[in-house]
Amino acid sequence: MKILFQLSLLLILLAQGLISRADTAFVYEYEEEPAPASLIPRLTSFEEVASDAKARKIPILVEFSTPWCRYCEALETQVLEPLLLDADNRDRIIVQKLEVNSYSSVVGFDGRPYSTDQLSRMYGVDLYPTLVFFAADGSELSQRIVGITVLDYVAAELDQAIEQAIAASTTER
Repeated sequence: MKILFQLSLLLILLAQGLISRADTAFVYEYEEEPAPASLIPRLTSFEEVASDAKARKIPILVEFSTPWCRYCEALETQVLEPLLLDADNRDRIIVQKLEVNSYSSVVGFDGRPYSTDQLSRMYGVDLYPTLVFFAADGSELSQRIVGITVLDYVAAELDQAIEQAIAASTTER
């Protein structure tokens, strides 16, 4: 019995030694990949953008997004960035990105500073991404595009909304 007890104790100690040296394949730390640099300019002042839009007589498209939103990232890289790369569109619309939950402040159309969260609440945006078309005076020009389903559908819807916003901004002159 004494030998059996010693053997089982030896097996337990041996097993503990092997387990303590075991290397696990799991990584428990969350390693976030750095987000690629976006071509979409970050909105810092509605007032400045509105001044530019008024001088050029074109509408403003603002993408409301968040730093953690992968749908926003897909919309930017697959729809908005190609839109900006087309020289014709750069002369027809100003595109800016308002990153909510970024702890930064943005100057509103009225010239006062607001947190990005305040602006999101002011414009009733609570789902990301949301695309809002503004005139230089801060009024909305066409239907919002809220969330994304199929990127091809969003791209077609965006083209239609841009045309509506341009038509609305030309009638305001």
